Amino acid sequence: MKALGLACLLVVVPIGALNAQAVRGRLVEAGTDVAVVGALVLLQDSAGKRAAQAVSGSEGRFSLRANAPGAYLLRILRIGYLPVDSTVRLSTGETLTRTMVLAGAPVALPEITVAGTATCGDRARNDTLSSALWTNAGTALAITAQTVKSQAYRFQTVLEDRDLDRFGTPSAPRQVNELSISAWPVRSPSPDTLLASGFVENIEDLVVGPTWYGPDAEFLLSEPFFEGHCFWTVPPGLGDPSEWVGLAFEPGAQDQRSDIRGTLWLDQGSAELRRLDFNYTRLPKWARQVDAGGMLRFAPLPGGGWIVQRWVLRVPVPQLDVGSGKVTVLGFRESGGRVTAVLNSRGQVVQDYDQ
Repeated sequence: MKALGLACLLVVVPIGALNAQAVRGRLVEAGTDVAVVGALVLLQDSAGKRAAQAVSGSEGRFSLRANAPGAYLLRILRIGYLPVDSTVRLSTGETLTRTMVLAGAPVALPEITVAGTATCGDRARNDTLSSALWTNAGTALAITAQTVKSQAYRFQTVLEDRDLDRFGTPSAPRQVNELSISAWPVRSPSPDTLLASGFVENIEDLVVGPTWYGPDAEFLLSEPFFEGHCFWTVPPGLGDPSEWVGLAFEPGAQDQRSDIRGTLWLDQGSAELRRLDFNYTRLPKWARQVDAGGMLRFAPLPGGGWIVQRWVLRVPVPQLDVGSGKVTVLGFRESGGRVTAVLNSRGQVVQDYDQ
């Protein structure tokens, strides 16, 4: 396996009148001057804390701003490649301009022939197969989160919800078309709140009904998620399509909080994250025998970003028999949506998706 190499051309541009420090530049492939699009560029301080991040755009350009001078680690993450690290030192009010030449061959996902053994928390970091899948899935999640944060795009979106009876027979869907800025499609509070209260709020509320939260990138990339779950690999043939490989996860702690278990599915050939399937654990007593969960499907953009292109969430609806006091499942509520087109800041369509 050939590791990535890195060569840098460094230009220091003093801007002493300003207090901000910055690193900007361009990523190119070695020997071709072809722009590297869609790489995640991170700036980390000496404690390993993320100070800034950006996704390289259509010309391979990036720009990062630091709040304080000092030494930083500049890390380049590309799906299907080994990370590349370089150190930079920023003085007060200066900007470093770098052309970074990335050399090396893509790193293929390891061959997975049987289901892996579950490892939990920090031990999963030492599992070679799980770690390889998580590196690529985590990079895609971070790029998707940065695409959302940048608000550089507008989405033409179809939102849809429908009711289903307890046998799964659906009603006619209710649809709304809207044009909106980039956003993560499922609601999720902070990782600390999720760890304290769980994914289902007011879990036994039979009047209004529980509030169901979905996982966002911040939670999936957080240390509490990694430390609180067990992971194992899923070989090709068990997913849909059959060439996908999976990184499955489930809660490691045995307590009364609602949580999620699921699978991150990656394309075996490109190492790209394609879908997240998840189900809720520790459901309300009246819903213990049903499935509740959702799906997020990911897609790349021409300019280097990634988005959640389709999503769905299906949860049970309670029914209280006043006479007996018994609670049963009345049916299900299913809500979701899909992005049909992506527009840039000038209103031009940069990506169309099949209906």
